[in-house]
Amino acid sequence: MPRVLATQSHVVHGYVGNKAATFPLQCLGWDVDCCNSVQFSNHTGYGMDKVFGSVTSEKELNDILSGLFSTFQYDYDAFLSGYLPNKESVRCVGLNYRNFKKSNPDAIWLMDPVMGDEGQLYVDEDVIPEYKRIALESDGLVDIITPNQFEFEILHGEKISTVEELKSALTKLHRTIPMVVLTSCMPNLFNDSNNVYCVASLRDHEPLVFRVPLIESYFTGVGDLFSALLLDRLYKFNASSKSSSSGKNISSFKTQINEVLNVVHNVLLLTKKYAPKDLKSVIGVASKMKDMELRIIESRDFYSLSFDKDQLQNSKQADIGLYDFFYKSL
Repeated sequence: MPRVLATQSHVVHGYVGNKAATFPLQCLGWDVDCCNSVQFSNHTGYGMDKVFGSVTSEKELNDILSGLFSTFQYDYDAFLSGYLPNKESVRCVGLNYRNFKKSNPDAIWLMDPVMGDEGQLYVDEDVIPEYKRIALESDGLVDIITPNQFEFEILHGEKISTVEELKSALTKLHRTIPMVVLTSCMPNLFNDSNNVYCVASLRDHEPLVFRVPLIESYFTGVGDLFSALLLDRLYKFNASSKSSSSGKNISSFKTQINEVLNVVHNVLLLTKKYAPKDLKSVIGVASKMKDMELRIIESRDFYSLSFDKDQLQNSKQADIGLYDFFYKSL
């Protein structure tokens, strides 16, 4: 059984951060160790006046991570890093993960550089140079990165307004990171506000564009769930690539991304199905946010969805949608 160390947020109520990632990974056969960068009563979408708890200090974070890596020197097959609220936590996690990975080069590190979305930062501005340092370092210890377009532009250092600019920015980031997945792009990039566009890029291959129908509402924890599922699929993709004489297969990579998008899409549809009819959650309105918490437990049958013949037949019987979200290559 593979083991992953996930360092990101924790909430007592609801499903974001490690609460959104742990159960799906366990369902997929992972032993999950969680290190919490914050411990809050609930996520910030309820309104900052309704969030209680504490941020893990740099010393506490370092004591936990350095202690783990000292005691369990070869125990981790993968790392996941998500929401880290300040430069100290980003620096601390980066340092400890890098040191462990240098001694365990086969371990996979997926970094979700959680900074903000749609032009707005969620974290202190001083995290930016720390994330750039990790992502752009020449030793290339991060294997997978999952920014949205806003976060990708921050790392790139420039706005991206065209597909050609996007391709150029991906080429630049591939100098240090083998797999880049933009979880969502701004609507104007593809002139379409009715769908969500995801761009997945494997080094030395053409980037792949996926188009997923937009579900009207505000969900939280979607990126955390996506990153956890992606880590599972790409860990297995890497393992199969190593055993194959032909190396990394772009067709298999495309399949893994499409499966992850399908799982997330089904989780969101189920979440909306459980909510009161026509409800759209609104930031700061606790009653509406509560009804749109991801249905992580109820979605347990989705996590292992794949596109083999048996799964496709079973999904039809269970009324689960499986779609080919692939749109085009860039």
